[in-house]
Amino acid sequence: MNREIDAQPPPRRVMDTPATTAENLFLGLGMTLLLVTAFALIDGRLPPDECPEGDTQEICTSSSEFGWIVPALAGLSLTCGIMMRFSRISGNGPLLGNLFSDEDEKTISNRLTKDYIDANDTDRITGAWANLETKMLESNYNEEE
Repeated sequence: MNREIDAQPPPRRVMDTPATTAENLFLGLGMTLLLVTAFALIDGRLPPDECPEGDTQEICTSSSEFGWIVPALAGLSLTCGIMMRFSRISGNGPLLGNLFSDEDEKTISNRLTKDYIDANDTDRITGAWANLETKMLESNYNEEE
């Protein structure tokens, strides 16, 4: 018995849109910065404090006001990610639509193919120039006769 097995390719994973990828990046960055903020709180670096002057037995690590940048960036990143998610779910389109497109892979592929064909259609472009030159030469020849 010679039995052929129909080999099917593995299912292809659909790529996320650039807006969805950016949304996931904002949320991931925000959660990472929240974790960094938690470690800073545990270590005693937030809120910023000054080390006491003099000789003390306790180890003190002073921190500056710049320590608040990390929690502020965490809040900003999470806010952007959540707003992008809600705007996409509600159907208003991406929050930062001018920076990140919300087109799927097939739409992007079709648009780029069309742009490539338009840009590299030399036959059409050179044919148009050849026709224009032929008409100009014919009109110049007719004027001379």
